[in-house]
Amino acid sequence: MTERPISEAQSIVSDAVELAGGQHALARALRINQSDISQAVNNGRPDARNRVLNALGYAVVETIHPMKGQNR
Repeated sequence: MTERPISEAQSIVSDAVELAGGQHALARALRINQSDISQAVNNGRPDARNRVLNALGYAVVETIHPMKGQNR
């Protein structure tokens, strides 16, 4: 897998839902809560999105970058 921006998370989850035949089917296949999938599809809580992406085999890496001129 190649790296993808977090802005594509909703698309990744939506595609997985479609391939599985629905949110409930994907939840059963991944052994996670259907509500987490619903939250990820609807741009809900980031923690739910990350759980679904992790179950799909993606590692979610968040980084902090210093703002120019703000670090001393």
